[in-house]
Amino acid sequence: GASSFDLIDSWAFDMEVGSIWNVGNGTPLDYHIVPAIFSLRTPAHWVWNLDDGATFAVRARMNALMEAVVEGPENHYFGFSASPSFEYWLPSKKTYFHFAIGGGAGVIDSQGVYGGQGQDFTWNWYMHGGVRHFVTERMAVSLGVYYQHNSNRGATDPNPGIDSVGPMLGLSWHF
Repeated sequence: GASSFDLIDSWAFDMEVGSIWNVGNGTPLDYHIVPAIFSLRTPAHWVWNLDDGATFAVRARMNALMEAVVEGPENHYFGFSASPSFEYWLPSKKTYFHFAIGGGAGVIDSQGVYGGQGQDFTWNWYMHGGVRHFVTERMAVSLGVYYQHNSNRGATDPNPGIDSVGPMLGLSWHF
């Protein structure tokens, strides 16, 4: 039956993990990174109820990034990022598609290897999209695709950025 809990007007905490691989030509090195992303999403700032019963919502998203560099000269990356979260809720309100695009900053343990990151401080930019489906009143599982770019924006020469993409799995709790 219908719930009195409003998922769109609630806070959400997401835990997602994935596997991303270098797809760009910014570095000659092969990279394989395992990101763990912890996100806090605000209640919706803007909501549009569509004629077919679906809902489009926009909320803010703040992310803490903890990433293991499985292949590549570095070992780990810690950072933060933020963005809007665009959500298209199906009429059942049990499933929604999401998309976020934003950026932030962080630190990587640069190793001084040619093709690796030239300094510890980096900027990040990302796109993340997928689908979430509620398995209980307040908990959802998710499947998505994550793209991330890490770079020091020309602070070192050369400036070998990492462009990586891959699948993500996650859990979300609305409160």
